[in-house]
Order: sequence, then structure tokens, then C-alpha cells
Amino acid sequence: MRNPEADPAFRAPNDAPVPVSVGPYTVLVAPEGASEASAPRAPVVTLHPHPAPPDGHAEIRRVPSGLLVPEGRPTADDLLMRALAVLHGDVSMYAHVEAGPRAPCRLTLAPHTPDCGQRLILLRGTLVFADSRWHSLAEVVCDGTPLAQLPPADRISRLSAAADPASACADSHAVGTARLDPRLAAAAADVTRRALPAVAASAPYAAAHGDELDIGGALDSVRDLQHRAHRLYGRLEPERALSWFLEELGELAQAMRRREPSVRIEEELGQVAAWCLCIANITRVDLGGALSRALHQEHDRQLRKYGSLHPYVSQEEAC
Repeated sequence: MRNPEADPAFRAPNDAPVPVSVGPYTVLVAPEGASEASAPRAPVVTLHPHPAPPDGHAEIRRVPSGLLVPEGRPTADDLLMRALAVLHGDVSMYAHVEAGPRAPCRLTLAPHTPDCGQRLILLRGTLVFADSRWHSLAEVVCDGTPLAQLPPADRISRLSAAADPASACADSHAVGTARLDPRLAAAAADVTRRALPAVAASAPYAAAHGDELDIGGALDSVRDLQHRAHRLYGRLEPERALSWFLEELGELAQAMRRREPSVRIEEELGQVAAWCLCIANITRVDLGGALSRALHQEHDRQLRKYGSLHPYVSQEEAC
């Protein structure tokens, strides 16, 4: 796959579509002369480069197979990343980022200044894409105040301001005079409106809990699987995904009750796990964070009740 660092700007190739990595997204650059509807649709978005207009006011526009983008625009451009985020249902915003290789991510939101160090990040539920990888969102701080200490309405308004495509920070990071066309900008606003309440509601819990079980590294693998499932399945309608999940869960229950061979149970358990990843993507939930919360809650419950860890033991094992 082509790397944007090695290919700083995309141009239409003369033969087959070329795969290019843009942040967490994989896109195809359409061949020269290809029609807008001829390239494959989701899960891979196709970019259709076109000559920029003489006045320099180029727009990134949505087309049936992906995006119509001014030719020669750098692949690492924030505006292109923001447009791709809209198509994938992700939120883009500017923030200061503190994140280690195996640590949750801390975001600081602040007003724009001439020497602003804020940079573009992507939010998918309570997952944050920064430094070329996905992180769990641990805390958000606004002007020195943790988001968890603000009223719910204020949390959403602060996050919305950081995600505003017309903010001073977004303008200062723009390359040239290109912009998102009005329909794409309206779609970005709708994605933000629907996604931010989940982030605002999750922030208090993330800020108040650590990682007593030391499972942060393992959860990174879950987040990577969730991202790959998003690329493979996309986001289905909730009712259809839930129906298929329950069907697979029923087949797993039947296999266990019949004591079928482990290879059969493995097959059904894999299907159930895959649909858990899909439902997490549909609901924009960080499945790694959800698993962490469940495990830590059980850890705390056992300590409160028994004074130490007290794993369950089945009657068959006790005999």
C-alpha cells in the first residue's frame, strides 16, 4: 500500500486504481478518465482527482463512489482527512494530544492562538486516532477543567466547538483555499451532532478509572480488530445486525447444550465475537474500553465482597 509520506500528493494514474493510506483510511485513486460511478464503493472510498479551477477556490465534493478532490492535493492534508471522516461517520476536531505507545489518550481543548499546537484528531465513539494509531480516550480537559466536572450540556458544547469546521484552528491548518462543499459540511455537522453525546457521557467514567488489571496493551489488539471489522463490514442497520447477532448467539447456545465438538463451538463463538465488533462500530462504542470497564467492575466487586480475587469455579471443576 502506498504511504502518503512517500507520495505527498495524489494524481490520477493511467491504469488501475491505486490504493493509498490517508490516516486510518484506505482510499483508491481513480484512473484518469474513469467515471465517478465506475469505481467500487464502500468499504473503500475512491478519490477522483480533477483539475483545480483557475480562481483557486476548489471544493472537495461527495460523489456516488467517494470524493471528487482537486488534483495535486497532498494526501496528508487535514481537509481530505476531515472529508474521509464524514464518509466513515467519524468526528474530526483539533486538540492537544498526550498519548504514549501503550497508554490511553488525553485531549486538551483550548482557544486557537498564533503558535497553536493543536492538531487534527479523529473520534470514533471513545476511540481517538492520533500518532498513526487508535487510542482509548482517557480524559478530555477544556481550558484547564476536566470535561467530567462540567455539566452534560457544557461538555457537548465544548466538544462541538473543537469540531467546528469553521473554527479558527481549522482555518489556520487549511492548505490553500480549498474547502468542503456545503453538502459535505452539513453531513459533517450531522455526524458530530449524533456522535458527541456518547463521548461526553463516557468521559466521566474514563477519567475516574485507571488500569489496575494492566490490560491496556491487550485492549489495543481489540481496538485494532474493531477498526478492521469497520473496514470489512462497515455499519449495517442496527436492527439487521442485532438480528444476525442473536441468530449466531442462538446457534452457539445450541452447540453448547448439545455438547458438540469444540471446532463447532469455536466457529459459532467466532461469529458472535465478529458481530460484537460490528455492533460496537454501529453504536460507536469502544469495545476495548467496554471490556476494560466490565473486567474492572468485576475486579472491584470481588475485592469488596471477598477481600481478594475470587474466580468462579464450576461444580464440575470442584468435583
